[in-house]
Amino acid sequence: MIQRIQSIYFLLSALISGGLAFFLSLFAGDEGPRMLHQYPIFMAGFLIIAVLSIMALISFKNRKNQVVYGRLAILLSFVVFGFMLYHWYEVYQAEASRLGTGVFLPLILVVLLSMANRAVMNDEAKVQAADRFR
Repeated sequence: MIQRIQSIYFLLSALISGGLAFFLSLFAGDEGPRMLHQYPIFMAGFLIIAVLSIMALISFKNRKNQVVYGRLAILLSFVVFGFMLYHWYEVYQAEASRLGTGVFLPLILVVLLSMANRAVMNDEAKVQAADRFR
């Protein structure tokens, strides 16, 4: 159901991790900007986050699964962000000028996925409250 707010959050998360991430530079290397496709491990992480977001989006009938998929995507976003910062620290000696805008996409994904999970849990609470009235 696309009219629910959590569906929009999950869709935005999938679009950012599966689409926008490929167009923003992660790091500024000596030979130019370093893109996502040059780092297979980061690319796999972003694609798995996109798949988890889509799985949460299409499992709208089972809110508990939506929350699980959302939490897995949040966890993976933190892991990808941590590996990106570790790579930046090791390879570029923590130079702030070497960071690209794509490095901060996992944090945006965490915010979107957290808002989606909160909306799903609110829906679940409303359904449980309605069931108590029956």
